[in-house]
Amino acid sequence: MALKICSAAAICLAAHLCNAGQAPEPPRASRQTRAIAPVASIQITRANAETAAGDTAPCAGIRPLAEGDVRRFLEHARPITRRAALHDDFLVGDCYTEARVRFQDGRTASLGIANDAGTALLTPIVEGREQAQGRYFRCTQCAGMLDLPDRLPTN
Repeated sequence: MALKICSAAAICLAAHLCNAGQAPEPPRASRQTRAIAPVASIQITRANAETAAGDTAPCAGIRPLAEGDVRRFLEHARPITRRAALHDDFLVGDCYTEARVRFQDGRTASLGIANDAGTALLTPIVEGREQAQGRYFRCTQCAGMLDLPDRLPTN
């Protein structure tokens, strides 16, 4: 019995060491492709991008968010995990914009878009208050969608 336990421990250690030497894969978009509900209206609540700390200087070279940008993001976005969204934001830093989205079924949500990463947090609004839990999305083709042609790379 002791030999089995030692053998199992050795195999686990070897597997861990083999994986530790490999570069980790970046988090991927979840395979689920749930459609986002049809949109009734969009109100831009923060058109000019700023960092999470409220600084606008690092976001120079980004045009204001427009309704068409929000529609494009929602049309192409796919759900991702919170971890994947935070990973992307950490790697590229980010400039955020916001919109309030009212869906055709009557629900309302706040959409905070991270321009450089092409990710967003969609947070339900109930009785005028944002809820604690939201859903993260990525629109691969939307990363940098607000960049002006002469904007310097983020990294």
